[in-house]
Amino acid sequence: MCQLKHYCKILNGCTVLLLLFFSPLLSASTPLTLDQAERTALKGDPNIQASQLRALAAAQSAIASAQLADPKLSLGVFNVPIDDFSLKQNPSSQLRFGLSQTFAKGDSLRLQGLQAEYLALAQRHSSSLLQALLLRDVRQHFLETLYQQKALQILRKNRRYFAELLISSDNLYSVGRANQQAVLQAELELSRLDDQINQALNQLEIARASLAKWLPMAVETELLTSLPSLGQLAELPTLQQQLLQHPMIVRADAYIGAAKQGVRLAEEQYKPAVSLGLEYRQRFADEADGKEPVDMLAAMLSLDLPLFTDKRQDKRLAAQQYDYQALKWQRVDILRDMRQKLRAEYGNWQRLQQRSTRYQRQLLGQAAAHASAALSAYQSGVVDFPTLMYARISELDIRLRASRVEIDLLKAQAELLFYRVTVLPPQQGDKHAL
Repeated sequence: MCQLKHYCKILNGCTVLLLLFFSPLLSASTPLTLDQAERTALKGDPNIQASQLRALAAAQSAIASAQLADPKLSLGVFNVPIDDFSLKQNPSSQLRFGLSQTFAKGDSLRLQGLQAEYLALAQRHSSSLLQALLLRDVRQHFLETLYQQKALQILRKNRRYFAELLISSDNLYSVGRANQQAVLQAELELSRLDDQINQALNQLEIARASLAKWLPMAVETELLTSLPSLGQLAELPTLQQQLLQHPMIVRADAYIGAAKQGVRLAEEQYKPAVSLGLEYRQRFADEADGKEPVDMLAAMLSLDLPLFTDKRQDKRLAAQQYDYQALKWQRVDILRDMRQKLRAEYGNWQRLQQRSTRYQRQLLGQAAAHASAALSAYQSGVVDFPTLMYARISELDIRLRASRVEIDLLKAQAELLFYRVTVLPPQQGDKHAL
């Protein structure tokens, strides 16, 4: 009984070791889905990680920008005789201890904080935009890789058919039921298919290498052959309205908000800055009449006087106003460009839908029926071998085109989903929702 338990422990240990050894191979053989690719890419992209960290840094800087300047502490001795450096010889010798605080001009401190918060908000939307761009690019390259993979499968399947057709033609030629031209044409088409397969392998390697920018495992991992579902799309007017909530537009709004605070901040520079100070003065030497010295207290108020504003405050205000107007026009241009691209992509998506429907309902069935009829007619001696080859090549071409249209339809949908991305609603209490 003890030996049996010992053998069971050894067997369990070996099983664990085998699982650990073969688990990478098992995981590598599992087809990769688009959802897995998206999650992996979002999690490991360094640009998104860096952008999120910059957003956190900007949020911390916004808090610091709204704080008062540090108070100043002063300590010194005054009116010290240089012959003996004694503080008790001259009644005017003093030890001074002071504390002062400078206050910003007008409401500029609060405006600085608001401006920094808008810049932090813009950085957060930049991170959202990077995520949307990454998802679009990953979807595009994933779908292109999927097409090359499906095209290679179609070509290999047809190669097996042409190889069988070559053997059949060679057998018929040996018994005198086919001519040498049929055999040569079958060999030619088989060589052409080999070249197409080689080209498809090359394109598949290129597509996998492009996808490996975000997913290193894509170089060796097969993709799931079933077409992914990307979700439903709204009508064009709804998509155009949603552009106002796109991270690219909301980021532009945030920059405009920061520039507006910059204008207000420049207007505050016409006001004086205030500095308050309090100083304690300790004396050591007796008065001339022999009385003990009395310590003193001093309070100070200092103001900045912006008297000459034509080359400083006026110019800074004008610069901020120009920048504010420029950002508003830039937003108009960004929105116009996005609307134009959205209209073009939506039209392309609609045309591809029509083509995909035509291939699925008509062309694929017609091509298969034509090829089957040509084969039956050839076996019955009604048509010649070139007719059979033409029918089979036409079916292959239509299958490749149908697969291309299916993938292009999904790629167009992925492009439209990029324009459909909206910023999440702000949390309660967010005063900078734009």
